[in-house]
Amino acid sequence: MFYVYFYMRNIRKFIINRIFALYITHRAVIQAGVCGFILHTPAYFFMEHDKIVYTKKGEGVFSYEYIDRLRNLKNDFNVIAQSGGQENSLASDADIVIMGGNRGGSKTFTLLMESLPDIKNPRFNAVLLRNEKDDLRDMINTSYLIYSQFGTYNRSISDMTWNFGENAGKLWFSYFADNFEDFKKRFQGKQFCYIGIDEITHCSYDKFKYLITCNRNAYGIKNRFWGTCNPDPDSWVRVFIDWWIGEDGNPIPERDGKKRYCFMDGDSPNNIFWGDTPEEVYEQCKSIIDPLWNDAYKKLGFNKKTMFVKSVVFIRARLEDNIKLIEADSNYAANLAQQDEESRARDLEGNWNFKAAGDDILKIEHMERFFNNSAQYGDNKRRVSCDIAYEGGDNLVLWFWIGNHIEDVYVSRDNSKRTEECVAYKLREWGVLEKDFVFDLNGPGQDFKGKFPDAVKFNNMAAPIPMAKADEKSIKYIYSSLKSQCADILVKKIKNDEISINPDLLSRKFSGNGYSDMTLYNILMKERKAIRDADTDKGFSLIKKEVMKKYVGHSPDFIEAMIYRQIFDIRKQHTKPKGLWRI
Repeated sequence: MFYVYFYMRNIRKFIINRIFALYITHRAVIQAGVCGFILHTPAYFFMEHDKIVYTKKGEGVFSYEYIDRLRNLKNDFNVIAQSGGQENSLASDADIVIMGGNRGGSKTFTLLMESLPDIKNPRFNAVLLRNEKDDLRDMINTSYLIYSQFGTYNRSISDMTWNFGENAGKLWFSYFADNFEDFKKRFQGKQFCYIGIDEITHCSYDKFKYLITCNRNAYGIKNRFWGTCNPDPDSWVRVFIDWWIGEDGNPIPERDGKKRYCFMDGDSPNNIFWGDTPEEVYEQCKSIIDPLWNDAYKKLGFNKKTMFVKSVVFIRARLEDNIKLIEADSNYAANLAQQDEESRARDLEGNWNFKAAGDDILKIEHMERFFNNSAQYGDNKRRVSCDIAYEGGDNLVLWFWIGNHIEDVYVSRDNSKRTEECVAYKLREWGVLEKDFVFDLNGPGQDFKGKFPDAVKFNNMAAPIPMAKADEKSIKYIYSSLKSQCADILVKKIKNDEISINPDLLSRKFSGNGYSDMTLYNILMKERKAIRDADTDKGFSLIKKEVMKKYVGHSPDFIEAMIYRQIFDIRKQHTKPKGLWRI
């Protein structure tokens, strides 16, 4: 016989029905709302009376210490949530649970276990998804270990469903690999109390958002949405869980399992409003929420400041917590350790930032030399380069240069009028002439043209500029654009130790879309990955902005502002300067 013990949410107790040395069947035990079950029948179960307390409903509750002793017995007939990520995930009452980390962290098994408290409720309807139908095989095979004593599985490839009895719930397996419109049609009008996505990093953000609209029921069952995954620094999930991840890419221990709140506006994880309380989120986006509020909701007992806000938690899954796997297969950890550096960092160490350095044009050692280089004042000319952004978007970044030395930096996220005023003030403060100020013309930069008519307007889409007459015909085969040309100049300066930065700036902390309270040192270490060759037939071609964001995890505003500065080196050597400011 099997005994399955379930963790009570929010308290360190395990719960099972109130049973005293009785001969029972599982139908006598399993009832709607009961959080602990006995599997397999017939079964004898004896409780130690002095080890039990009871809920108001009369349900017996084991102490955590007692369950720990059962764990130590290592009895294969006791199925108990393992301490660590599995236990913490099953204990969470958040609307959205992201369980991510090392391979072998028992994430899929936990995803399956989460449905058990409700399967005997006839109103319970759940769906678990993977990318393709073929990807579901292992999950389905594993599900037999948990569900076979409760129901029957329909083996039809067109209806992969666990039926838990005539007057009980259902759990359906599905996939999300089809295009978005077909995906919407398949799920339109459906409702599920519990939705779980295994390897959620393979699911697009728009499909994730659409599935959330299906996470509903009218029967008082707790709705929950789960996603499990291994680390993927290029996925939207990395942006979504950024608050829980440290600058080194590892989950922050103090934040592991801590609940936060959000309002997911728009079609990008960068547009999410986050806070430590629902009220804090509401204050950030009340202009969106207020029009959605109806007084009828208040009569039903809802609060405008909390009704539209979702709770989220990230919980780390560790291989070392999965004692059952390690005991059964001691070679698994060794197998993961044999992989390449990138795979090892993600799969064994659970790092969410690591990407192989093979394609990085600017390596870590190059940046370290740049950070520690002596001041490269060069021509001593004072200049400012700017990547423009306004409130609600990315960061506006102003670099103050003396020659090839970065002396200061200014970062802002304000409205257009205030931003223009601040930039004009900084130019005066730093003693920089308007003609020695460059900003990106594309996007928000159009608003700057009238305010700074003598500044250099950097057009990202402009053609490269020959620096000598001999290059006039060949330059278009060397660089695809002016921005690619300037990026290459910056790279060469860094590699040749021709550029420097005030070391006091590196410890300053900044926040933006996709990161919070990050030092400038770490921001630049991340943004160096934005300088990459798109590998086209047009010479060196800098990757597009959207691709940059995938490599970096946020908009590379700081490194782009550094790229724009290099236009002044081209202007100095170009033989036909007339009208060049228009580029």
